[in-house]
Amino acid sequence: MLEDVSITALHAALNGLAARQRAISDDIANVNTPFYRAKSVAFEGGLRDALDSGGDPMAVQPTVSLSSAPVGLTYSNVDINAETVSSVHTQLAYDLALRATGDRFTLLRTAVKGA
Repeated sequence: MLEDVSITALHAALNGLAARQRAISDDIANVNTPFYRAKSVAFEGGLRDALDSGGDPMAVQPTVSLSSAPVGLTYSNVDINAETVSSVHTQLAYDLALRATGDRFTLLRTAVKGA
């Protein structure tokens, strides 16, 4: 009963968002590291495709790629402003997915108590 598609999809989304937050943290920590290349994490398209086709959302793995954006004076291409905005956006999405997961378990708990 707990292995429905919504719980599995939320779990996969939380995994992808956590991977993105780790990449952003690495980028921010290395903003002044010479020749460091910023990372980006993609998982939403694969998750959407898995859900549309009835596949297993947990089979979707976040994909990390290196940015090809132009480099600055230190030959690093980390844009601290973009990373900060991305971090806030990712945190809000993570909080939303976490809230949806909690709401789903509250619904299941209520259903079990009523039975």
